[in-house]
Amino acid sequence: MSRGNSPCRCLASLALVAGISLSASAQAPDPTQAKELTLDDARARALESGPQTRGAAAHLAAAEGALVQARALPNPDLTFEIEDFGGNLPADAPSQRTLSIGQRVEWFGKRSARVAAARFGRDVAALDLARHRRDVEHEVARRFAALLGAQERLAIAEESTATAREVRSAVTALVSAGEVSPIEETRVAGDEALAGIERDAAARDVADAARALAQLWGVATGPTLRATGFLARSAPLPGNDAAPAGVAEPARLAELPDLARWDAEIARLEALGTLARREPLPDVTLTAGTRSFSGTGQRTWVTGVSLPLPVLTTGTGARSEAAARLEQARQERRADEARLTASLRTAEEARRHTAREVRILEETVLPNARLVYDAIGEGYRRGKFRLLELLEARRNLASVRLRAIDARTRLTLALADVFRLTPEALPEEKRGPE
Repeated sequence: MSRGNSPCRCLASLALVAGISLSASAQAPDPTQAKELTLDDARARALESGPQTRGAAAHLAAAEGALVQARALPNPDLTFEIEDFGGNLPADAPSQRTLSIGQRVEWFGKRSARVAAARFGRDVAALDLARHRRDVEHEVARRFAALLGAQERLAIAEESTATAREVRSAVTALVSAGEVSPIEETRVAGDEALAGIERDAAARDVADAARALAQLWGVATGPTLRATGFLARSAPLPGNDAAPAGVAEPARLAELPDLARWDAEIARLEALGTLARREPLPDVTLTAGTRSFSGTGQRTWVTGVSLPLPVLTTGTGARSEAAARLEQARQERRADEARLTASLRTAEEARRHTAREVRILEETVLPNARLVYDAIGEGYRRGKFRLLELLEARRNLASVRLRAIDARTRLTLALADVFRLTPEALPEEKRGPE
């Protein structure tokens, strides 16, 4: 039985080679069933209606209200008193009626410290809002990249499924013509079943990634999303990649709202410490009014001064609390700076190494895998290779493509992590392939 000249075998071989070309035009999810979404659109929706950002904005509004209230002066007291009536006094004994207004005057420095604390509290809330916005943009970029990667993997899985179906059809024709053993049909049937399982798993991954992205704007379920964009192929960051990671990190990190908010928080606690030291100082209350005497029609003026005696409550506990909270904030800032520095170094290293991995895969490994597959496909058509070798070459090419997609996804995630930890604004989405 000839291996290379049978018309049936040649026809089937051509179908095999055409069916497993793994071209870039893979079957993708039907766009009529999915809502197209760009990275900019996803960011805008998350920032506009995301629960985290809206909560931080409400916190800022509350801090603005607290600042307005801190600037307010104490209200005056209106007092009305009646004296010398009833009891054992004669019925015609004159009584006294006093109407007065009292105004509490705070000790110098109390109000300014309270206003300063509220103003720094407003600054903390504003920086927290900026931090939340960067967190949301960062998380959107990560989940959007995960969705793009899942869609790419689904496209490859769809190709593999279609290819496996073509292979089984071709091998069935070969078996019917007596060109190959029926065991080959059993083998390709198993290959087709595995391809279907991988396609279904990839479809679930796409759905899960779309739901995770939609959750950032407060939607648990909704229409299917389809991300439109490109995964990174390089790491376009300013600076020299050969320089040690994190050379100028302290200066760069200090500009982030993550640390700037701690500076404002420390200033707020310092103002509260000043207020705690001045709070025991007595506030003077000045009163002025008029007093009338019943029965005589006489009237006179009254004035007074009162102040509390700081003998029972001296504010020792409040001062200790303020000092302790100030030290706590300083230590938490140090811990946050160390955490951010370590995170930036980790992200920089991940970016650098993943960019190198992507370059090797895209420039060397993937082209070689394509060359091997094309050569084995041509050799199989001429009868020089077995079907098993052709299927192995196809699986190897698909595996390399999946690894390249995984590396590009990780590179996109690493870029998002680096930009989150640098004061520069997060980059806009790319409009085309790099």
